[in-house]
Amino acid sequence: MNRLYLFFALICCLALVQQDAPAQTYQGTQYCQLCHSGAAGNQYTVWQNTLHAKIHLRPDTISVRPLDWFTRGDSVSVGIASAKVYLSRVGNDYFARVGAGGTNYKIAYTYGWGFKQRYLVKIDTSYYMLPIQYNLKGYLNNTTGSWVPYNASNWFNTDGTPKPINNTFRTKSWDKNCMGCHITGGRVERVVVGTDTSWRATWANNSSDLNMTIGCEACHGPSTGGAGPGHQMNPRTLPSKRAKLEVYGQCHNRASSWRGPGLVGTHEYNKNELNNTYFNPGDTTHPLSEFMNFGMPANGPGGPGTWYDGKTARQHHQQYQEILGSRHFTTPFVEITCFTCHASHKGSGGNHLLVDSLTVGTTHFRVDNADNTLCLACHATHEPFQAIQPAWVQNEPAYRDSIGRYVNQHSRHSVYDPLNTLNTGGSGRCSKCHMAKTAITAVAYDIHTHTFAVVPPVQTLRYRDSTRVATGMLNSCAASCHRNPSGSTAAVPSFGIPTDPTLTNWAEPTDLALADTLWRYWQAWGFTGVRELAHAVPATYTLSQNYPNPFNPSTHIIVELPQQSDVMLAVYNIIGERVATLMQGEFKAGRYEVTWQGKDDFGLQLATGVYLYRLDAGNTSMTKKMILLR
Repeated sequence: MNRLYLFFALICCLALVQQDAPAQTYQGTQYCQLCHSGAAGNQYTVWQNTLHAKIHLRPDTISVRPLDWFTRGDSVSVGIASAKVYLSRVGNDYFARVGAGGTNYKIAYTYGWGFKQRYLVKIDTSYYMLPIQYNLKGYLNNTTGSWVPYNASNWFNTDGTPKPINNTFRTKSWDKNCMGCHITGGRVERVVVGTDTSWRATWANNSSDLNMTIGCEACHGPSTGGAGPGHQMNPRTLPSKRAKLEVYGQCHNRASSWRGPGLVGTHEYNKNELNNTYFNPGDTTHPLSEFMNFGMPANGPGGPGTWYDGKTARQHHQQYQEILGSRHFTTPFVEITCFTCHASHKGSGGNHLLVDSLTVGTTHFRVDNADNTLCLACHATHEPFQAIQPAWVQNEPAYRDSIGRYVNQHSRHSVYDPLNTLNTGGSGRCSKCHMAKTAITAVAYDIHTHTFAVVPPVQTLRYRDSTRVATGMLNSCAASCHRNPSGSTAAVPSFGIPTDPTLTNWAEPTDLALADTLWRYWQAWGFTGVRELAHAVPATYTLSQNYPNPFNPSTHIIVELPQQSDVMLAVYNIIGERVATLMQGEFKAGRYEVTWQGKDDFGLQLATGVYLYRLDAGNTSMTKKMILLR
């Protein structure tokens, strides 16, 4: 057996050494395949079944979805005038004609696989995404689906006629905008021929479809041409947490390529346009920030797409920015990176490639998101679950009731049903509240937030009139459970509020009524405490000085209302940003005691500092200062 292993390793070495590629060049997944599909491990074998490996596939009867639309020759409307894309199949080839009198393009690759299906066609030397997208029913669920337009205005004029293939059209090519995160070892060059400008992508071993994927070197860095132990970077051994996060962050972000301070880059991936260099995850002397401009404002050109709080992702692939701003990045208890929870080599049969085992310190756990062991493996004996013991997590079925008691104390829910045996949708499951679906890709809200913070119901009330980046704003309670309870969530209370299927509009009366009800529960549960005191009706509006002051961990504020009023009591940091909402809504005349725990609207502890609190009620505004000490 040892001789067989040595012989196989020698073959691998020779295969790699025979390549004349200089150091720090991408050789391609096919060279990793030689060793890592048997004698030296099965990483390649299991990688083949991940979404990374299936991001682009040659069209066939399995990868083309929905196959019957092509077989029947159906057409898909794109939402612009009467414009359509006409689908067809001839033997083993698949085609799409863009517009009734437009060009019939042969589909070169399918794209997506997990949630959605898009299609790449080649025009001259560049690839382009067709203006249609097929959304699967759910993650890896192809039982049904629906068509939606995909950037149809790139292809069609407002009257429904196809646009000409000119310089403007070419700026929307896959090569220019997308390829950097969709292939292995991607490079792009700007090609100018006379007055024509286009972009042409290349990747590791262009002749191999294995590299039209997120392959081995995309995460492990370019091969240096050698083989054996240490011949390639292991992301887990990088010297800092940030460097480890950048392995995933090179793609799971929303920013522009680097073109200089304050400038929007030409591409949407990690290229330093000034130096014509690309990010290498194995070279920590050149961090990701040298190749991507992370300084662009949210919801503007080249910046992340967020909800109105400026933190919660509204668009996909920006988990990197979210986790950098989360407490998971700063926690002193355990180092948490993307591959703490996600296994890149795991087969796609798992949900979102989550790990099934985890070692914290010297303690080993079998873990699952559904029963909370994935989260509790780290949180046991640490906030907010100091009382939960690691031994309970290791034997979760036996200690489920004990775990549930402490989780319910934290969540303020009375039912602990993370496995959804009671049709609650998973009441008490950590990820339901702390990783709500907030970002839009194929099916509305199918990407989970990685801020790990709960978006409180007051945010829906606060941004009810906002329409700049979206209509209103979601909240975690409604998005995860309470908005449309049915099916597996039938036991979730709707509080008598009708269901609302329009997920893209969070300012409808049903949304506001639900948010108002949820916010009242939120306050009554003590996240922000408001208690009416027995007292005669006050003569004037009054805002007391908080007591104690300075304070830690909590403080009290008295508010007096001489008449029924629309009230807003909020806390602001020293630069004027609202960090916590203590009262919002209609309150009857009376005297109220407000208790604040020093947490922001996401339930996170605020830092030591000076804060302002302001009361707006009736025609009165009052502001006072308080000091939080940690």
